[in-house]
Amino acid sequence: MTMQSDNDIAALFDPNFDEPEPTVVPPGALPPSWSAAMAASRNAAAAPPVTAATQELAWSQVPRSRVAPPAPHVIPEPTPTLIEPASPGKKRGTRRGRRTDPDAEFTRQATAARKRVDRERKAVRLALVGVEGNVTRTRRQSTAWFVQPPGPWNMRPVGKQCRYIQNEALVVANLAESGVTGLHRRLVRTPWPVRQWAQNHDAWAEPIPDVPGALSWADYLRGQQHAMLWGNPTQKGRYWGVELPPRSWLAKGLDTLGQWLVPVVDMTLLGRIAKLIHRWAREAFRSEQKAIADHLATIERHLSGQGVNARPATAAQMDYLLLRSASLGLPLDADGVISGGGDWGESDVAALEDLTNLELTPGDGYTTVRGQVGGRDYTGYAIVLTVGRMAPLPIPEKMLPWQVIGDPSGEPLEWSERITLRTKSQTLRSLRRLTERIESQFDHYTVEHDQVAPPELAEQHALAQQVISDIEEDHSGLSVRTEGFYRVLVVGSTPQEAKEKVALLQEMYSPRIRLEHEHGQYQLLREFIPGEPLANVAHCRRMSVEALSAGMAAVGDRIGDRTGVVIGQTASIAPRPAIWNMFAAHESKHKSGLTPIVAVPGSGKTFLAGMLVYQAVRAGAYGVVLDPSGPLKKLAQLPEFRGIAEVQALTGRTSRPGSLNPYRVIVDPRRDDPEYDPASADYADDADPFAAAQAQYEADVRAAEAERISVAVSVLKMMLTPARLEHQWTETVLQTAANMVGGGRNHNLNEVLAAIAAIGDGENETNVDLISCARSIHQDLSMMSQLAEARVLFPGEGTVGDTSDAERIVRLTVLTMPGLQLPPAGTDPAQWTPQQRMAGPLMHMAAWMANRLVYELPRYERKVLFLDENKYLEQTGAGRTLNLRIARDSRKYKVRALVCSQLPDDYLGVDGTDDKSALTYEVIIGDLGGNAHAIDGALKLLNLPAGEGYESLLAGLGGGGEDTLDEDTDTEHLDQARRFVVKMADDIELIRSDWTHFVHLAHVFEALDSRATRTVGAVG
Repeated sequence: MTMQSDNDIAALFDPNFDEPEPTVVPPGALPPSWSAAMAASRNAAAAPPVTAATQELAWSQVPRSRVAPPAPHVIPEPTPTLIEPASPGKKRGTRRGRRTDPDAEFTRQATAARKRVDRERKAVRLALVGVEGNVTRTRRQSTAWFVQPPGPWNMRPVGKQCRYIQNEALVVANLAESGVTGLHRRLVRTPWPVRQWAQNHDAWAEPIPDVPGALSWADYLRGQQHAMLWGNPTQKGRYWGVELPPRSWLAKGLDTLGQWLVPVVDMTLLGRIAKLIHRWAREAFRSEQKAIADHLATIERHLSGQGVNARPATAAQMDYLLLRSASLGLPLDADGVISGGGDWGESDVAALEDLTNLELTPGDGYTTVRGQVGGRDYTGYAIVLTVGRMAPLPIPEKMLPWQVIGDPSGEPLEWSERITLRTKSQTLRSLRRLTERIESQFDHYTVEHDQVAPPELAEQHALAQQVISDIEEDHSGLSVRTEGFYRVLVVGSTPQEAKEKVALLQEMYSPRIRLEHEHGQYQLLREFIPGEPLANVAHCRRMSVEALSAGMAAVGDRIGDRTGVVIGQTASIAPRPAIWNMFAAHESKHKSGLTPIVAVPGSGKTFLAGMLVYQAVRAGAYGVVLDPSGPLKKLAQLPEFRGIAEVQALTGRTSRPGSLNPYRVIVDPRRDDPEYDPASADYADDADPFAAAQAQYEADVRAAEAERISVAVSVLKMMLTPARLEHQWTETVLQTAANMVGGGRNHNLNEVLAAIAAIGDGENETNVDLISCARSIHQDLSMMSQLAEARVLFPGEGTVGDTSDAERIVRLTVLTMPGLQLPPAGTDPAQWTPQQRMAGPLMHMAAWMANRLVYELPRYERKVLFLDENKYLEQTGAGRTLNLRIARDSRKYKVRALVCSQLPDDYLGVDGTDDKSALTYEVIIGDLGGNAHAIDGALKLLNLPAGEGYESLLAGLGGGGEDTLDEDTDTEHLDQARRFVVKMADDIELIRSDWTHFVHLAHVFEALDSRATRTVGAVG
């Protein structure tokens, strides 16, 4: 196994590199694959460790590992059997008496074939002559290159997917109508920019200070990069090569003469002539481009339209295309490939031939590619497959696009398409000639030989007539037909591995599409290089532009950005890191920060939310976590959060009396907030901006007082039994008492109880029923206030509870409620114990407490709020109001609110009110347990239509494998990573929350889930 340098992104394409091994060794965690290396190096002297400087970041220099890498495994090349020549003095034997050795004869033929291949290899030269801008030229043909960005596909309605196909087909049809006769399309792979992510993330974040002995920020970034590289993520780049009109005879002659004079370019006299010829050739080429400038502008207009959105290739993109095409099978040199040097001359093109050494043994069925990248030698084994016969393809209703079928294999497949376009008139002429041949064959059977014609002739004739009818009646432009050759490249580290990958790919494409493994692999591989001729004319595929565009080679998983935190990796088409800028909705899109996380218990939603909170706080955000069950309190105990995190218990013996007093939890607005600034644009039209700002502030203060009264009433109602709540005077008693106390911050619930007692005494009331109801309510609430769980709601005598309003200095606050007795699901509320009834008001006020800790911070600070068990909040009107406030105000206060629940109804509103689905810019849906009602609600949250197959996808979410108690058939261990459907803006993708290779975060996994010590990070 070959060891790569620690920051070498080129390892993504290294065919001899099995798995990149992280070199960051955090406290208590080692990469699993290092066990063998550890055992091998136990008896060896340990090398002195190299300590990186504190300011060094992950992309600058990585410290070397203390673990010695295993020795590289070298596969010896077979030594050819040599035939010893006869000595000159020895007389040749006669033919009659000579015996022929079959093995020796086979060896002689193989040696001769190898020599013949070597001669042919040396005799072959690239047809490419030069590059001017985005146009490549050979002696006979010029091709203009355009780059199409990756497009979306997954989780889009079928109608929209059909429009994607039709839009691209119309672009191809428009090119044909504009006189374009040929296309060379190339799909290349580039490494996912891990280093760019680290640099952007470091610039985006305001990291917390490093703590001695804990994981530093630099090691954190370095470990994140190594973990991403484990999956060999790539991204697509699709090039459209549009063949331009044939070149003039003068230009062809000058290019031919210039190529002949390349060997003498360094001579004194002939060199001057050669350079002059080269200059004339380039000037002739530029004159040709000026003559077809209008034609080029038309091509660019068509390709830049909807459906392709391609732009002319830049100098860097042209360099990448040529160098990548000439070095297929080798790793990418990420630092040296994308140089963007500009135009290419004869010497530059000649250098492409020296990038690799191609070896082909007749009969092996592969091409051996040897070359040097970054000062190291690599060897790859390349096999080119050709698309053969194709059955009718139900795309997009039942299949992925046919050029994307192989992407889920994880292989960085590259495509080369050579396409000839046929206009409507050309297609009709060829089809009519075909029907005439069919009719002649039919007459040959029936008239000349008086025999019954095969039924296949009638079927072919009817099909041809149907196509002719469709073309003649078509006015959309989609009648253009194409003829093409479609090649896909597979690379392995050994011949056997390459052949196994080919077998897997052929199986994925069967039975509708055959992938042919043809002879002539060397010529097929060179066909990927721009300007090279076709290797053969076998397996020509004839199809309409709509069937051609159904390949959709450029589509892939599109979600997130390259700046934020890691949420997992995509799992629909091709795996790559899913990165989420948690504050882009606030800072760039001006959208709400509410993010519902919907899944059943045990589906990994708390673990995922905990990982998001950890990464956000590391990047400098303030975090507030409401975790009733308590496992997330260990986050505040991590070494890197030492001194900036705290845990507040809201129940139990350590809770502070009155800490959840509704009158103290709800804070007044700040007078110095920007929205009360008279200079704000909101008051520009007012006659007196100062008075208008003051009036707005006073109105918000009154609204806060009214909100305290409303929350106090809601909390007391949740303490009462259902029978008491059904009494007609209960609402009146509670509301009257709360209004008597008022909404100031200096009050508490004990005062409301005293007001209820006053109503029950009949001091100012004559209604007997009202007095009786007040007495009963006071009796029930007095009993509830004596419970141990109620101490946080009812402060001690002469106090109002928590009075600390000073600016907080902690970055992470975890609110826990140890010992809280949640009511059993499905139990009648009338059967709840007093302790279970207290769970509702405690959860409700704890959410308000978390809300206060977030909203009392300055607005410009980034904040993360995580609320678990949201279903108890949605049971009351005040709780729904709180969620609605979080959804609407999170944008103004830059809050990312992660709100967990088990049902989408909590966000949709069961009665049509308080529907927050329009405010959810990002949504995370996990395992819904197959519940049909929950799946329907999830589709509404995701803004996906029903009845298009998304139901089966949502029903199958969760971890891989099957959960069973049978030890012989249990497959749950095969893939324990949880899966989620994630919506970010209009992008919706399937995400695997896989943390297996994030070994530098092993201590975080242990804090979040007990299973992290057994299967690191796979619990998702």
